[in-house]
Amino acid sequence: MTSVDNNDLFEQYYQKEYDFNTVSLSKNEISVIKKLVREKRVDYALAPIGTGIFGWIYKQSQNIQFELLEFDSDRIDGMLYIPTTGKEKAYIVLNSNKPLVNQIFTAAHEFYHYICDYQKFKEKPYICDFGDLKDVNEKKACRFAAELLLPEEALKREVEDFCRFVEVKNLDKAEFSDAAAFIIALTLKYQMPLKAVIYRLLEEEYINDINRYISSYDFIKRVLLEIKVSENLVNELYSNKNAYVIPYGNIYQNMERAYVSGNASREEVLKDAEELGLDMSLINEFLSKDTYDDPDDSEDDEELFALIRSRQE
Repeated sequence: MTSVDNNDLFEQYYQKEYDFNTVSLSKNEISVIKKLVREKRVDYALAPIGTGIFGWIYKQSQNIQFELLEFDSDRIDGMLYIPTTGKEKAYIVLNSNKPLVNQIFTAAHEFYHYICDYQKFKEKPYICDFGDLKDVNEKKACRFAAELLLPEEALKREVEDFCRFVEVKNLDKAEFSDAAAFIIALTLKYQMPLKAVIYRLLEEEYINDINRYISSYDFIKRVLLEIKVSENLVNELYSNKNAYVIPYGNIYQNMERAYVSGNASREEVLKDAEELGLDMSLINEFLSKDTYDDPDDSEDDEELFALIRSRQE
């Protein structure tokens, strides 16, 4: 196994704070992303995904495992890590020091890299320098995450309903206080970062003067954090506690490992899964596989955490 205990290698994996401005993408690039989002969102239609993103990603591929790690730097959002074993496996690592709302966006962002850049990372697992990809792939990943969490059709409906309510022809004609309240409402409903919501409105050309909102970003966020009517939701989204990766990322995998290792019989797994109310299609999927011990799993884990330790030291 190739050693990854090296700070320089880690720098090629992790994601710095995201740039939500994706307006430089071409019409064709945006069209491809929108088509991909529509294909992936089929079960959700126009409904918000929010905290459901973690379970949704896990259902897309059981080869993905989430890890929550405390990174020293606040500028690191997360990373997609592909082990060198050559298996169809990947880790989405989230910075647990970041608020849950950021972790939601990070998960969607990294999922884009998984479905669109996996083969590139697999063939050259250490050549994934996001500095080189910043102008194109990073913007695509951010646009995908934003569209996945707040799709074009849902945003159109929200804007039309708002403009009708405040009796204006378009969002730019609304009073700043009304527009800011609308942005806050979108942030809470679709559970994505406030700044991402602002840029989402720019992307779909509902606002023209982005500086009107970015210059007042701190004020809008302060109001958001002080809202009493949605206090519980605000506290959850802006806490760094993330309980949503546990039932999807660990319970299923732990049950599979217990079954594969012989520590739990098929009948015991089925009984426990039913009592816990788990997705039986996921349970039956791994129960139908041939049982075998895979030594590469432990090697993958060791490789990942060696990579993390090198950055933390």
